[in-house]
Amino acid sequence: MSILEVKDIKKKFENTEVLKGISFSMEEGQVVSIIGSSGSGKTTLLRCLNFIETPDEGIISVRGKELFNAANLSSDKHVREEDIRQNRLHFGMVFQHFNLFPQYTALENVALAPTLLKVKTEDEAKKEARELLDKMGLSDRMGNYPHQLSGGQQQRVAIARALAMHPDILCFDEPTSALDPELTGEVLKVIRSLAESHTTMIIVTHEMNFARDVSDTIIFMDQGVITEQGDAKELIDHPKMERTRQFLSAIAK
Repeated sequence: MSILEVKDIKKKFENTEVLKGISFSMEEGQVVSIIGSSGSGKTTLLRCLNFIETPDEGIISVRGKELFNAANLSSDKHVREEDIRQNRLHFGMVFQHFNLFPQYTALENVALAPTLLKVKTEDEAKKEARELLDKMGLSDRMGNYPHQLSGGQQQRVAIARALAMHPDILCFDEPTSALDPELTGEVLKVIRSLAESHTTMIIVTHEMNFARDVSDTIIFMDQGVITEQGDAKELIDHPKMERTRQFLSAIAK
């Protein structure tokens, strides 16, 4: 059974159709990277999977359980807030711009959600937060506030925060695009180690060499559709579609 099944997801904003029928599946422990030009719908797809946006059409299932079916929505496309909260627990989202709470330390940022949602006691949440931050190489930064951390350190705190909820699938939205080049490597190293430990991940990225090396599958999106998907090394090295070749050629320059 696939851990994630996405069927015919469509989304438009006013008169602009951003997703035009996205379908794919992935297995547990698999890493899927989504590549494509800006405006191709990659981030909107991630936001739909994390229930930040509500798809207009389509079905999202995790571990065989249907989390979302647009056909079951009322005419006003309303999803109950409680359902959204429960559905989001299946996904951990790491944003492009970190989105840490500035008033909380690194440790508090990581421990906050498990404590608020009563998944763990405060002591249990902080114990695991310390372990996660240690894995991120941040054992000496736990008491620091976000403004006292570099961009790479903030992003590693954000990764620890997402992992603290033990999601089925960890999602990254261009996790290095807001970082200086010298800080990019430290974040990619963490993601690579997660891949090696078979963490199920969806990564939207412009880092082609990284995507090739760390991913099992690559999905190429263009103008709201998947135009090509397949084995990561095969797709990057020998793309079948002309549009994919054009994109990879342009980004390599």
